[in-house]
Formats: sequence, structure tokens, C-alpha cells
Amino acid sequence: MKIRSDDEREEDQQVPGLAALAPETVKGLLETSRLVHIPEGWTPIHDSVPSDKAYLILEGTMEVVSGDEVIARVGVGAFVGEMGLVDHALRSARVTTTSPALAIAWPKEDFQKLRQEFSDFDELVSTTAQARILENEQRNPKA
Repeated sequence: MKIRSDDEREEDQQVPGLAALAPETVKGLLETSRLVHIPEGWTPIHDSVPSDKAYLILEGTMEVVSGDEVIARVGVGAFVGEMGLVDHALRSARVTTTSPALAIAWPKEDFQKLRQEFSDFDELVSTTAQARILENEQRNPKA
């Protein structure tokens, strides 16, 4: 299944975040999502605000910043914004594009519904969130 129109080239099998999912799951994710173009230097996710969307990066790169510290640089196949939706919490970091980006975006309600509907997507999101929690704990060990 093509993610974009015929004049664009991305196939779902080329995107690491989608490659491991069942074809029916990918179809459901794409039918529910919006394709968004985000210019370089834009901040689609701000810290300390309610979580309203999750993104899967198809092209480009983004920087995840907590306070003044760059905690991650992410690119194709990475989720951003999912942590606040998983934890039902305010955003804990801001995300800014470091190159023009193309991403799939899901509003909060759709993202949660997709997690309930597709167990493989829910497992991917849960695994990603758990890995990020461990990374955050290692970076900021409690005294």
C-alpha cells in the first residue's frame, strides 16, 4: 500500500515503524491518519502542554529537547508524541524538526482507538514507550 500519492515514492514496507505490522493494521493506521509536511525549524510538540497527537516520521529528522538538553535525535520510523498519550500526561519534552519532515499524524482519540483495535500496533507503541521510559530513567537516575 502506498502511503502517498502516485508521484511520491514511500511504500509502507520501507518505514521501520510500519514494516513489522500486519497489512490490515497498516491499512487501518493509514486510513485513520493525516499526512503532514512539517518545515525545518518548526516545533510540532511543545513541553508542558496536554498531549493531543502522535506522529510517525516518514522523512526528515527531529530533535527531542528536555529543558536545554537534546535528549534524542530521531528520524524515519520513529514515533514522537506517543509518550504523553500512553501516560495520559502533559508533554515532557519539545520536538523540533531539524530538516523538512513528512509524518503520519494521529489525533489522541484515533491513536487510542487504533491501539485498542490492533494488538500489534498496541504492542509496538507499548514497547517503544517502555524503551523510552528506561532511557529517561538511565539519563536521570533518582537519587
